[in-house]
Amino acid sequence: MSMYKKEMMESEMVKVISEALRSMKDPRVKGIVSVTRVELSKDYRYGRVYFSIFEEDAKKNEKIFEILKNAKGYFKTRIAKNFRSFKTPELTFVHDRGIKKAFELDKLFKKIKNDERNSES
Repeated sequence: MSMYKKEMMESEMVKVISEALRSMKDPRVKGIVSVTRVELSKDYRYGRVYFSIFEEDAKKNEKIFEILKNAKGYFKTRIAKNFRSFKTPELTFVHDRGIKKAFELDKLFKKIKNDERNSES
């Protein structure tokens, strides 16, 4: 199968899982979780789903991640309903900390810039 098809499948899976995430009934998850990407294996049997969790408290962060891992069947069902494939991929969830780190770096750069302005005055 072509690389283009794999990338299209991954992109569509992000959309399906994001929609499933928005329609989850668990209020602890709504609005603070985002699907950043999906990576499928070459044979489409396995998929890694990367989530970003926008929660400052580390304990709440881990609790939300556990909720998502426990809802794996829910996500697989939503994928199976939206894709006409022989087998739904086995999903693994990965906590993607990249976006949170980028926000932290942005804050740090702004602080440095402000400190430089204050020292010049």
